Amino acid sequence: MRSFVTLALLCALGTAEARDRHDWQSLALLKAGDRIYLSLKSGPVEGTFQSWTVDGLTAGKATAKKEDVLKVQRYREGGMGRGKHAAIGALIGFGTGFAIGAAADPSCHPNEYLCFHISRGVSGAIVGGAGAAAGAVIGVLVPRHSKELIYSAK
Repeated sequence: MRSFVTLALLCALGTAEARDRHDWQSLALLKAGDRIYLSLKSGPVEGTFQSWTVDGLTAGKATAKKEDVLKVQRYREGGMGRGKHAAIGALIGFGTGFAIGAAADPSCHPNEYLCFHISRGVSGAIVGGAGAAAGAVIGVLVPRHSKELIYSAK
């Protein structure tokens, strides 16, 4: 019970410090040079953040009025590349596939025409290899950049 109360208090503190993303003042989190994605009424704009005022903001060559801005998001750089995502996906896929393959019953039944005597380890390795390939493909498809919401008009 004590650990539950501690966890609840930590969660409450974390949400108490969260900024209101509907407040234009949250643009103070941005620094000149940050790559941002703007959702404007006229369409999306990507650029490098330069400055903001109470009336609008400037990113790259675009200047937008506050009333035209629907959303401002900052790109998070760094993180992992596609190769690391593929490797992690392959490991997860192999582990899952191996568990499924090893759990399958490879024994032969009397009424089967084709019967292969495969051990659980070999069965796990075969299905694990297929899972690794699928996991690597999924890992490559994971986008490299993520965006952090800075401001939202709604």
